[in-house]
Amino acid sequence: MSKRIDSLTNAQRARMQEHADRWIEIGLRTGAADRATFESAAKRCYEYAGIKWPGLVVWVPSPLVMAIAAPTAALVIQYARAGVQRNAVDGAVGGAVGGAVDGAVGGAVRGTIRLAWSSYLGGQFWAGGYGWWGAAFTSYFREVAGLELEGDLWDRGRAYEATVESACWWWPHRRFVMVVERPTVIHRELVTPTRPRGWGSHRLHGEDGPAVAWPDGWGVYAWHGIRVPRQVIEAPETLTAAQIKAEPNAEIRRVMLTRFGEDRFVRDGALERVHADDVGTLYRFDGATLAVRVLNSTPETDGSQKPYWLYVHPELRPMRRLANGAVDLGKPQALTARNAVASTFGLRGAEYAPAAET
Repeated sequence: MSKRIDSLTNAQRARMQEHADRWIEIGLRTGAADRATFESAAKRCYEYAGIKWPGLVVWVPSPLVMAIAAPTAALVIQYARAGVQRNAVDGAVGGAVGGAVDGAVGGAVRGTIRLAWSSYLGGQFWAGGYGWWGAAFTSYFREVAGLELEGDLWDRGRAYEATVESACWWWPHRRFVMVVERPTVIHRELVTPTRPRGWGSHRLHGEDGPAVAWPDGWGVYAWHGIRVPRQVIEAPETLTAAQIKAEPNAEIRRVMLTRFGEDRFVRDGALERVHADDVGTLYRFDGATLAVRVLNSTPETDGSQKPYWLYVHPELRPMRRLANGAVDLGKPQALTARNAVASTFGLRGAEYAPAAET
């Protein structure tokens, strides 16, 4: 019989931070994976699931390799079992690798990679799970709260927890298991000094390299939590004003401007200052495109304010979507910074009175 727990004791609550720290350390581990522990734990997971252990574990150097190789291998196996000739299978794999995936077989490979993303497990990055199923959560109730469950449920939990402790992402399949090595580096920064842990307490940030990187060199680049292209972090001097103007994402554009230098951007971007007021500054690019520079009124942890550049309609028409789905651009407005910002919210300048800009 399971032993029900309806409340935690003060002593059990007091151990929450200690337990969280243990699993935070696991989630942030770098270096070589514990291959022996992972393979033993994964085998037990298969056994508990009633699935025959394939006996083939393929270690790969990054999530990118797994994201391409695992679904492609699964598709090749599927075709082989269906009796598709080998030359057709080779064509599928070659098409995926070479980029010529427009044929029927190649399209299947491409579609499989796109649709099969949910087949993987997060390993160390899923230490906390999403609320109630992560290894940190289940182990707390077993080890600290003393929760008793029927049969072999805790043995199953220990097996899964061991996969989290020993490696990164992994892809279980009936014919193989593909596993990603741990990252070589993880760089983060504390967002708010008063919140040293918990959801949103940290964000990825790499000053001169990837915020997270794997053994083959692939990684994720981020500037104060905003994912950006590698060039923005490692070679900002090679950015151009044209690139920045062409970037559709306002957050990425802001980071590009920070790395490029706003003064240089104003100089190299052929900007004409049109108007300035308490809301921001309106500029014209290349004699045509309008953009307004505004400051986020919510300061950063260092007290600074983030500048944003927002592209606007050349006549500052406030775009509004009607109930029937049609778009009403509204009437033109005078070229002022207030009118420009208001138009991005579907408003006219006189209607725009925000409590804060974020």
